[in-house]
Amino acid sequence: MRTDTNGLGFLFLLVFLSMVGPLTLNILVPSLPGMVESLQAPKASVQLTLSLYLLGMGVGQLFLGPLADRFGRRPVLLASLVSYVFASLLAFLAPNVELLIVARILQSFGATAGITLARTMIRDLHERDAAASLIGYVTMGMVVAPMIAPVLGATIDDLFGWRAILIFCATLGILAFVVAAPSLPETRPASLVAATGRDVMERTAELLRNVRFMGFWGTSAACSCIFFAFLGAAPYLMIEAMGRPKTEYGLWFMTLSIGYMIGNFISGRFAQRLGIEILIFWGNVIGVAGALAILVFAMMGYLNPWMLFIPAMITSFGNGLVLPNALAGGIGVDPRAAGAGSGLMGFGQMAGGALASYLGGKFITGSATPLALIMLVCAILALLAGWFARREP
Repeated sequence: MRTDTNGLGFLFLLVFLSMVGPLTLNILVPSLPGMVESLQAPKASVQLTLSLYLLGMGVGQLFLGPLADRFGRRPVLLASLVSYVFASLLAFLAPNVELLIVARILQSFGATAGITLARTMIRDLHERDAAASLIGYVTMGMVVAPMIAPVLGATIDDLFGWRAILIFCATLGILAFVVAAPSLPETRPASLVAATGRDVMERTAELLRNVRFMGFWGTSAACSCIFFAFLGAAPYLMIEAMGRPKTEYGLWFMTLSIGYMIGNFISGRFAQRLGIEILIFWGNVIGVAGALAILVFAMMGYLNPWMLFIPAMITSFGNGLVLPNALAGGIGVDPRAAGAGSGLMGFGQMAGGALASYLGGKFITGSATPLALIMLVCAILALLAGWFARREP
């Protein structure tokens, strides 16, 4: 029985499917320092299980969006969930870091479908500002996953070891498939049903030549890099430099999710009233302020959870204002290519995030200064890209 697309049940289903990707990303983060010793692998190699997972999510969205335009949202999402379960089991069995990295890349392809296609399905059914509002509410619910994932992962690791986390992921994928298979509706517009592969590719190419789309793309990508740079460096700063336990890192990480959730709520509440451009601008200004605060504290020699996570929570609040609106704006540039637009937007976020998380981990020292500089540069780039997004169509 298909879910009514106008009811709360449909939104809750999209939230649940969207949670799989960010939960799978964040649930292993507290275990990264311990995996270095367990796998007898260099820190940089273990960091790739995070960075290349992000890159895999980005590349996967490049294919998932156009495939969903060509074959439909529902079959692409269900097939992706099946691949996610098998990749999670492969990661559990991986005897070394090399095979684990490969399994995590494959896992990311399946995990990203819920994120990409949830916002595509919303845009299928609603106009731009209304879609921004609903995407804000969906991401507000979805953010529960990264909020609880580090604590959940640290707890599973402490009780059963880090490999048990991957069994949990496989179980989650099975549950998502069981819930989605009988109830997920198909929302692909009638105008796309007869579209050929060539039509889909031509519309995708047109998006890449559209300055307004690239403005939305750039601001969402750079804004995401702020968060992912922090994600790559914070575990080492907290667990190694400060000597704090993994579970405490997970608890502090919740502050970022709270900030992002508040931003999402404001986006959901006011996107139709204020318009997406205003929310994107002020979200980017707030992001610059938060990154600058981390840099000031770092240059003064402060390194404690308060000085690190509270400014990061401010940047996450800014992200919560920017991302739902930038995504809705980018996807809305050409509704005939909503899937491709969603995929391209997601690719920018995840590919940029992969680079930012890798740099955040690679250049980490006993100080937060390198991290703060990376975050500030990304915040300024997001602000500049937002100017192009405000251009008249």
